[in-house]
Amino acid sequence: MTEVRHRDPLLTITQFLLRVVTGLIALTAVVVALAIVALILFPHQQLVPRLSADNTLWWVVTAAMVSLVLLTLYLSFTLTLSRIVATVGTGDPFQPENADRLDRMAWLTLAMQGCLLVLAPMVGVIASRIDGLRGDFDVSPDGFILALVLFILARVFRRGTQMRDDLEGTV
Repeated sequence: MTEVRHRDPLLTITQFLLRVVTGLIALTAVVVALAIVALILFPHQQLVPRLSADNTLWWVVTAAMVSLVLLTLYLSFTLTLSRIVATVGTGDPFQPENADRLDRMAWLTLAMQGCLLVLAPMVGVIASRIDGLRGDFDVSPDGFILALVLFILARVFRRGTQMRDDLEGTV
């Protein structure tokens, strides 16, 4: 396919926003990783009394590690989405790679939901052990619905690629 001659403002804005979000996720992941190390190696003296009871420190560290995994999954998701948007910008989105990318994004979404299902009760336990913290953390079915939509879109892209290849073979 040929390059798209004009710039689509929606694609340009989307790519810009994806870059910003990807950068923010990466920065947050670095901060969380540093916080995990700091909690383990250099516990803050004012926090120690609040975190020492009932192994609360290890609950916090474990929740931070799950959060780090979650951020890594979000990072992979946004990078994959950015690659799909780039192919749309070239005018040829129906590529086998995009179907694979959509499948990957669906699996990433399911993994993110799994992390949230693990993280939600951990936040509740931590909040119950530290005075003044609230443990409101809701998990919604939206991520599971998004995963289903992405799996279906992957099949649509595979079928669209096959149809285009069949059409080009008959010409």
